[in-house]
Order: sequence, then C-alpha cells, then structure tokens
Amino acid sequence: MNKGLKIPTLIGTCLAALLPCLALADAPSNVAVGEVDAILKFCARTDPRLAANAEKQLTVLTGNASPGARGSVQYKQGYDLVSDALAKVSKPTALAACSALAKRAPSNMASGHK
Repeated sequence: MNKGLKIPTLIGTCLAALLPCLALADAPSNVAVGEVDAILKFCARTDPRLAANAEKQLTVLTGNASPGARGSVQYKQGYDLVSDALAKVSKPTALAACSALAKRAPSNMASGHK
C-alpha cells in the first residue's frame, strides 16, 4: 500500500469504527472521546478552514460524553495515542486526509443523534 494512502485510510477507519459507538451509546467512552478529539483537533490545526466543521463534528460526536471525560486518564491515553500517530504525518497527506474527512461528514449528523 502506498504510504501516502495509509494515513487518510487510518483517519477514516478510526472515525468509521467510532461513529456507530458514539451514535448509539448513551455516552461515548472516555478513550473514544480522546481519540475523536485528537483527530478533529489535528484537522483543525492542519487546515484552519476546517476548524468550524471540526468543532461541529466534535460537538455532535462527543456532546453527551460524561462531564469528567476530558480530565480522565483514559481520555489522555486515547488522545495521546492518536496524536502521536498523527504527528508523524506529512503536511500534504494530513491536508488530503482531513479534507476528505470534512467532505464525508454528513451535514445533518446531529439529526439522528440524541
């Protein structure tokens, strides 16, 4: 597999795996919140034009997380794991992956999420 394709696939796969859990569960796990935060914050830093979309996705995907989620050890572990992996991505690859993620995000994600 082309190394340039691994990261967009990784980001897409991570979110694809997390979305059903986040959409169906009453509250996402602290690890999942950390992982999603890391991906979306990475994309917002990589291309500031994506920040507003990333913030909306963050709110929809983690909005019903437990109040202490972001202060937990599990959150930090998930966030650090994903952040460390994404820190190794080249800027062009990161831009492509984050742009593709932004295009895939449904504009009405919140409509079916309670």
